[in-house]
Amino acid sequence: MTAGPLAGIRVIDLTVWMSGAIGAMLLGDLGADVVKVEGPTGDPVRRYVPIGATDSASAPGGVNYAYALCNRNKRQVTLDLRDPGDRDRLYGLVRDADVVITSMRADTLAALGIDEESVKAVNPSIVYARAGGLGHTGPRASDRCQDMLGMAYAGLLFTVSPEPDEPFAPPGAINDVLTGTMLSFGIVAALLRRERTGDGDSGDGETVQASLLHTALWTQLIQLGTAANAPQVLVPPRSRREPRSPGVNQYKCSDGRWIAVAAVTADAWDRLTAALDLRVSDPETGGPLAYAGVLAHAGEVREALDEYFAKQPMGYWLGRLEAAGVWCTPVNTLSDVMTDEQVTANKYLSTLDDGLRTVAMPFTLGGYEAPVRAARRQGEDNDDVLEGT
Repeated sequence: MTAGPLAGIRVIDLTVWMSGAIGAMLLGDLGADVVKVEGPTGDPVRRYVPIGATDSASAPGGVNYAYALCNRNKRQVTLDLRDPGDRDRLYGLVRDADVVITSMRADTLAALGIDEESVKAVNPSIVYARAGGLGHTGPRASDRCQDMLGMAYAGLLFTVSPEPDEPFAPPGAINDVLTGTMLSFGIVAALLRRERTGDGDSGDGETVQASLLHTALWTQLIQLGTAANAPQVLVPPRSRREPRSPGVNQYKCSDGRWIAVAAVTADAWDRLTAALDLRVSDPETGGPLAYAGVLAHAGEVREALDEYFAKQPMGYWLGRLEAAGVWCTPVNTLSDVMTDEQVTANKYLSTLDDGLRTVAMPFTLGGYEAPVRAARRQGEDNDDVLEGT
């Protein structure tokens, strides 16, 4: 197997919950030696029970699914950082490390002796990375925060809501996943700059910070930029039943499956209606409805398309629209995706060595396959990692 681009890099993962852990996991995917350090009671996510469920579920390796999905390709040790001896053992690991990642609040970090000042006193050249909530400075830097709260503060819950006066929270820890991804991106940039400038040799370690708030703002790059610079052209989101354009929407077919179409211009709308052999009439004149009229009567046209697509199965429409050059795709469920030939051909899903199925790292490198080591049980690598510290 080709060595990973981060082979030889050691990362000390002092994170709890998801965002920082995902950042460390991606470094492990790239070949770094990631050592996750947990306290005697373990990372709280080991005991996580999804909201609405009555119990947590175990992955094939016997650990909680939420933990398992965020902590592949790591070794695991248990240390009680309130104990001076265990704290010294951690510092022994820090001396030989390249990166430390944390995700705790500043007062907790200081109390445990793993704040930036304490860590860099042990290893001045280390890259110190933090995943946070609402940012690391400012009046709300110490606020408790999690995935949805970061999106709420950033305005994202209104941006994605189809209801103009009611927020909507996307499920699935999306903000945690993206914040962890951004954190790993920043760490790789810091390692590259350290290598190019030699700052590590001079003891001037890098600092990397990512937050749930910043990530949720970045997710809205287009919407926020439009609101800040040209608010008059910002159009709020709408439900499928009230689209801005019926040509950019989703339609249910006769077999119960859905198709998504993206006829984003007047020419594309003409190709769509030609492929469907559909004539849309002006409700006032009875003549052909021009594209401007289609947008003006979007709801009514959507109803006509609903009735039209319901006459044939999704595969029929997909083939017909693709042949006409209309942008379209099936609207898949997660069950569909797990057996989809396109997903499989690109190896976008991965199976870990304990049988857990998950998503592969979100990019590919020619000739490199990421390791597939499952998340470890608590304390599983104590003897191996802590020998001699």
